[in-house]
Amino acid sequence: MKILFCIYELDYADHISIAYLSAVAKKRGHTTYFSVLSDFSNMVKKIRPDIVAYSLNIYGFDNIVAKHKELKQKYMFKSIGGGPQATMYSNLFQQTEMDVYCIGEGELAWNDYLEKLEQNLSYDNVPNLITPVSINPVRQRIDDLNTIPVPDRDLVLSNSFLKDTPKKTFYATRGCPYSCTYCANNFYNTLYKGKGRIIRRFSVERIIEEIENVKTKYRMDFVKFGDDLFAYKPDKWLEDFAKLYSQKIKIPFNCNLRFDIVNDELLKILKSAGCYSVSLSVDSASEYIREKILGRQMKSLNFIDKLNLINSYKINTWNNYMLAVPESTLEDDLESINISHKGKVSYTNYTTAVPVRGTGFYNYSIENEFIDKSYFGDMSGIYDKSPFTCFTDEEKNIRYNIQLLGPLVCKLPTPLRQLGIFIIKHIKPNTVFKKIQQVFFQYMIEHTIYKIK
Repeated sequence: MKILFCIYELDYADHISIAYLSAVAKKRGHTTYFSVLSDFSNMVKKIRPDIVAYSLNIYGFDNIVAKHKELKQKYMFKSIGGGPQATMYSNLFQQTEMDVYCIGEGELAWNDYLEKLEQNLSYDNVPNLITPVSINPVRQRIDDLNTIPVPDRDLVLSNSFLKDTPKKTFYATRGCPYSCTYCANNFYNTLYKGKGRIIRRFSVERIIEEIENVKTKYRMDFVKFGDDLFAYKPDKWLEDFAKLYSQKIKIPFNCNLRFDIVNDELLKILKSAGCYSVSLSVDSASEYIREKILGRQMKSLNFIDKLNLINSYKINTWNNYMLAVPESTLEDDLESINISHKGKVSYTNYTTAVPVRGTGFYNYSIENEFIDKSYFGDMSGIYDKSPFTCFTDEEKNIRYNIQLLGPLVCKLPTPLRQLGIFIIKHIKPNTVFKKIQQVFFQYMIEHTIYKIK
């Protein structure tokens, strides 16, 4: 069968989920294709797929559904939707007019679905699938990730601009044990409660094989590990990874960590592997906001000491804050500038707090009437002014200015930093501030967070 995978749009990382599904399909003897929504009509007309598989995120969902309904009137194909939107909002399945939804981890359900189609049998009782006549529970989590076929990275890389981009993204783990209220991982952990280990890793040999395969085919100057948390502690897996990566890959990389696990032993291993930078989140300078509202589970930490420790290993730091969290103060958000300055953060990133539907943070926002129930609740507003009604326009403007100017201001010496904070407080956001943010971000990303030639 001819299978066309469709996503809403492509940014600077290929969708790893459809790479795994494509590998499963190819192992069964099928031919796979890739398309973004803007070229979807042309691709359907050109290849006449037997199956269209949609990767559904909250952002762009309505656009994909509208296009699906339009093309279903012109062409005959089976349709299946999966991903975060399908999993968290399975109640919208009937509205999409798709043939089937896949929720949760999809590789095994996708394999079963294809097998049923090959044999012309009903897939109504396949675990993880939702059909017009059945809602099936999820199966056990995939415990041994090595049993999944090596992802078909060629599906997207060879058919997009990504083949020539200097950074490539990989994933060594699945699952996150933490319960941050703004994150979808809580939903997944509840869905899979009692159905296997949360944290699972590919073997070191397996992830190195995948990286080597991409390295031999495409440009790759830098590696980004996109795992929610790349390392949980210094252990044998990490030691083996550092040894093999430094021997076979020898390319600088970035990974995500948490402040509360950072110590000398962990940093020593990462540095030996070739770690160039790490991404961490404080989320809020206020412990109350971090713990009670955002559920960060880091409690009282000396972030400056942790940052100085990372700096001592000559590992660059990306530090993220969420601005305008309900119940936070302007002083909380402005304090982030001082923390980053004292901790000599390489780049401080700011996002506006937005409640995503299906998360605890969204429910909290609705229950306390901080936001209207009609708020769509996707991630599209993280670089805009706050949507919360609990802040005045002036407070929203100041926080938006922190997002635009804060990354630069926290790098300035004291007199200029104080001037920068004054400007943040007293001048309205404008196109000049936006341009400063864009230029500074681009430069710092390419020179301090990612080592891009």
